[in-house]
Amino acid sequence: MLYAPGLATTEEIRAVCEAVSRPVNVLARPSLSKTDIAGAGAQRISLGGALTWTAVGAAVDAATAIRDEGDFSRLAGPPPSDWLG
Repeated sequence: MLYAPGLATTEEIRAVCEAVSRPVNVLARPSLSKTDIAGAGAQRISLGGALTWTAVGAAVDAATAIRDEGDFSRLAGPPPSDWLG
């Protein structure tokens, strides 16, 4: 497995996948879908810290709304129990 985290376009992913003889692991990008990445030849997609930064962004947005507007509407409970499996 070749980990290629710096690839930003389907053209770059395709070029690397065609140039090597082993599977390629690509870092997910907001501008590319799973279909785009897999269609370009990647065998694995890593998220890195993206889910953590997404959660941090949501927490900052909620805290800012509370601080600036007294708005608690962005607070949410835990996910449904069936979501967790």
